[in-house]
Amino acid sequence: MSKTKVREILNSDDTKKEKFEYLWGYYRWHVIFSVLALFFVGYLFEDWMNRPITVFHVTVLAPEVVQQEAPNLTDDLNDLLEPEGRNETAYATFTAHGQTADRFVAQITAAEYDVILMNQTDFEEYAAYDNMMSFRLTGLSEEDYYQPDNYDEPIGIDSSQLSVFDGYETTKDLVVMIPGNTQRRDAIEDFFKTQGYEIEFFGTNQ
Repeated sequence: MSKTKVREILNSDDTKKEKFEYLWGYYRWHVIFSVLALFFVGYLFEDWMNRPITVFHVTVLAPEVVQQEAPNLTDDLNDLLEPEGRNETAYATFTAHGQTADRFVAQITAAEYDVILMNQTDFEEYAAYDNMMSFRLTGLSEEDYYQPDNYDEPIGIDSSQLSVFDGYETTKDLVVMIPGNTQRRDAIEDFFKTQGYEIEFFGTNQ
């Protein structure tokens, strides 16, 4: 309907009801689609505002994992780190060997992990890529570290050195490492402080 036609209807001698019916007949679908679009945009905006923001991410890669333990470890991490921001949270995720390992590779490439736990075999495989962070913790002796020949500083410790992993079957007898591409060093420092350690980073392979 042209603006001229609308103006004619509004200026006509028809009753308000008749004017409304004329206009509604022409514009009802415009109004309906506009209202639906507003609701959809509002839904997307609310969903974006309420999205969780990861402040720290621990993951386990192992032949066998107990997935039921992941939510409990997530709760422990949040109790320790006490995220303060709106929707901020720490996470623990477990990945068993197999098809889901592809997701692990994608996420480590995307710098989504801050601390990684692996068994000895996986540790030796991933350490060969020279993409893990070298670090030292206060109070640990040399025999407490894992240091492959291709690194000038240690890149791992045993999971038994960190009390947060006590009581979890999935985290037993694993090597704790830090990916070299992590974007949250401050959170990693806070994590190790909750375990009684100060950490010194040396970067990836020197």
